[in-house]
Amino acid sequence: MRNFLISAVVDIILIFAFYYLFRAMIPKSTRNKLYEKYISSFAKFVIYLFVVTLIIIGISTLILYRTRYVNYLNVISSALVSIFVGFVISLVPTSGAGDKKAKK
Repeated sequence: MRNFLISAVVDIILIFAFYYLFRAMIPKSTRNKLYEKYISSFAKFVIYLFVVTLIIIGISTLILYRTRYVNYLNVISSALVSIFVGFVISLVPTSGAGDKKAKK
């Protein structure tokens, strides 16, 4: 139970760290274009997140089985998924369509 809690806290830290890292690295206009092109609705967001998570876990499982580091599979695969989740969350626009009208 203790290891699970440690892993969960590390995953949350990774999500926030990569969220802020990707927000700083990718310009706002590029993030908005990526969001509008690929993840414009919540349904697409959930489907893409699920499919890419399966792919990440599958590839990391194959690699870890070949290198005999199977004991670390739960930690490494969840960390990789946390990095992806941080990236996807950084794409979500923080200002809505009505914000420009309110400023004028």
